[in-house]
Amino acid sequence: MPLKSLGFSKGYLFDVYHTEDKIYLWIKTDSGDSLLFFDSYRPVIYAKGAVPILRKLVRRLHELDALGDDPKFEKRKLFYENKFTDVLKLTISKPSVLSKITKKLYALYGRFDIYHSDIDVPTSYMFQKGLFPLCELKLAYTPTEEGRKIRKIKCLSAVSDLEYKIPSFRQLYMRLEKSHRIGFQSNPLILETDQNSYRLKTDKPKDLLLEIDSILQKEDPDIIFSMYGDHTIFPKLFYYSEKVGFLPSFDRDKTAPIRRHITTKGTSYFTYGNIVFRAPSYPLFGRWHIDSANSFVYKEAYLPGIVELARLSRLPIQRMARASTGKALTYIETDVALRRGYLVPWQKSAVEAPKTALQLLEADKGGLVFQPNISLGTTAENVAQLDFAQMYPRIMVNHNISPECVNCPCCESDPDAPVVPGIGYKICTKRFGIVSEALEDVLYRRAYYKRKVVEESDPEVRNVLDSKQSSLKWMLVTSFGYLGYRNAKFGRLESHESVNAFAREKLLAAKEVTEEKDYVFLHAITDSIFIRKEDSSPFSSGELEELCEEITKRTGIKIEADGIYTWLAFPPSSQDPLMPVANRYMGRFLSGNLKFRGIGARRKDLPVFIREAQMEMLEWMRNKISISDLKSTENEILSIYDKYDLLLRKGRVDWKVLLLKKSTTKELDEYEVDGATSLSMHKLRDMGIEVQAGEKIRYLVVNQSSKTKGLRYIPEEELQLSDKKTFYDRNFYRKLLASAFREVWSEFASFDNFDSLTDDQGMLPF
Repeated sequence: MPLKSLGFSKGYLFDVYHTEDKIYLWIKTDSGDSLLFFDSYRPVIYAKGAVPILRKLVRRLHELDALGDDPKFEKRKLFYENKFTDVLKLTISKPSVLSKITKKLYALYGRFDIYHSDIDVPTSYMFQKGLFPLCELKLAYTPTEEGRKIRKIKCLSAVSDLEYKIPSFRQLYMRLEKSHRIGFQSNPLILETDQNSYRLKTDKPKDLLLEIDSILQKEDPDIIFSMYGDHTIFPKLFYYSEKVGFLPSFDRDKTAPIRRHITTKGTSYFTYGNIVFRAPSYPLFGRWHIDSANSFVYKEAYLPGIVELARLSRLPIQRMARASTGKALTYIETDVALRRGYLVPWQKSAVEAPKTALQLLEADKGGLVFQPNISLGTTAENVAQLDFAQMYPRIMVNHNISPECVNCPCCESDPDAPVVPGIGYKICTKRFGIVSEALEDVLYRRAYYKRKVVEESDPEVRNVLDSKQSSLKWMLVTSFGYLGYRNAKFGRLESHESVNAFAREKLLAAKEVTEEKDYVFLHAITDSIFIRKEDSSPFSSGELEELCEEITKRTGIKIEADGIYTWLAFPPSSQDPLMPVANRYMGRFLSGNLKFRGIGARRKDLPVFIREAQMEMLEWMRNKISISDLKSTENEILSIYDKYDLLLRKGRVDWKVLLLKKSTTKELDEYEVDGATSLSMHKLRDMGIEVQAGEKIRYLVVNQSSKTKGLRYIPEEELQLSDKKTFYDRNFYRKLLASAFREVWSEFASFDNFDSLTDDQGMLPF
């Protein structure tokens, strides 16, 4: 090829997606331009099974014209068995058939194993080319009638880089003025940039689309951040576009054959004891669309956190924004497996080994918890909290806990193989686990970012670093659960049980060390312990450092002092006033900072007004150094309570801060009791609004004791559309306020009867 026919470009990999065997790449140049290129790519999968079954599979792929090359047998290494086997290599020219193969795996073909078939095509392409989202790259291309055809591509940065540049992006924010459930009827659409704000009427679809297009042409955003964009805004806008025959410039790509299936119905699924709702997905092509209401990572770590996880997992940015941190970890583990030459199964293939009842009793245990010792009191002074640093993922790294390494065939009869305490599982000594290697890098990166946050003086840079470490924290939090998750690709219950066994042993070892050194052991939960001296005197300089060094030496996992509380309280259970709750406490550090867990101020289901009231009480408590300081100035916190109580009694509280938020646990027709949630859902249905299981609703308590069900609660949407004077149940909210006050003050109060703080004075209008 003559050199003059080639073009060259350099920049950052902004977006990557595919239509069958064609991959599209958007490059963001240093000058801010966005350029589109395309490449050809045919993913490779492998199949293992009886020859007649494999022949049926090949025949079907030929019928679908989905084979890009002749099938051939190769020797590849199995993940769990760690040995080579013969598998059939299949080059797929129509990646859309991959989902059909896995969905109908047994029904159509009979029993066989398939590998690499469920790796996302853009991610598979990036694996093969050594690329990742926002990597720096340079490429050579040929201009064609279809566009810029990539001839050569080279990555100029590495996934392992800790210091990397995130290009600057033009951003636009999109939301509806009122609740997203009201839809577009009398609900203006708000578009905002750093410089401009637009309020668009939504009653005339074509005019609305033309206005949006004009704004997009003018602002040309790289990223559109929305609130409920996936759930409501984009489905409606794309529906309008089909109806009137005009599509605004949401996508920069005008060449790829992009098709969208418009749906407003999300999915509801059960996980960890909860029903979770996931909205449909509406990514854009050549721009990013990130729905802040449909992205866990964005809520916790913002854009830098999404970028960090996307780089490590090689999931495109918009895919990562909508994915869980567990999915990101699975792709990081997949990367490790591919680099080692393993066959990656399309689903979890290691089932739990049979156990006797006694073995099940010994192995099937969770983390260790010591209830707060109420014989020593529910309040204490000069209490130290010691925390293990990322205990569970660190156990998985230190002890090589990975699904292929627990009770592996190669070490089953090895008498020198390490044994899991209490349950007797053996751990492989011949290879380092996939999960262990993946987590080792994540732990290192998070420790680096946390250290840099402390050292950094620029607040903007510090916020970016903090977002990165926060995203990695949540990945580490989910890493343990994924070991036992039934659908985890790299999961196995025995490895999950092994981590718990080691964790229990290490917490017990920490308890033993503290008691050997004559400290009073107050409480422990999973990876934290609370101790004080016998006489509750302050800790001297170096005492805790020496204790932490001994525990670290004994357990092999670093433990550090989270802080020393000048006072610490364990609020009682609402069911039993004499029984504290293990994960509920609050206290003031020597630094003056307050730490609290499990109380109302951290609950998102409580009204903003109640949380703000409790936060003001906590802020007042933060300034009191000792328990005697708290008790001697009780009149001050009572005056804070009285201030908020008076606002409720006088009806001076805006209904917007009195809304309670609840998650729906089932479809409306499945509710058997007429509680606040079901009655609010009934009202929404009467308004033409359907709520799926797992969605969150907000409502105002109007008259909880009314005999007429329809007068007890009003959903937020009805309030937004009503111009009538609104009432709230004063008694209900005053009791809620008293309960929040009791939660933080009952351990210090000079009185027992918090119910006397409220009385019945009827309802007041706004």
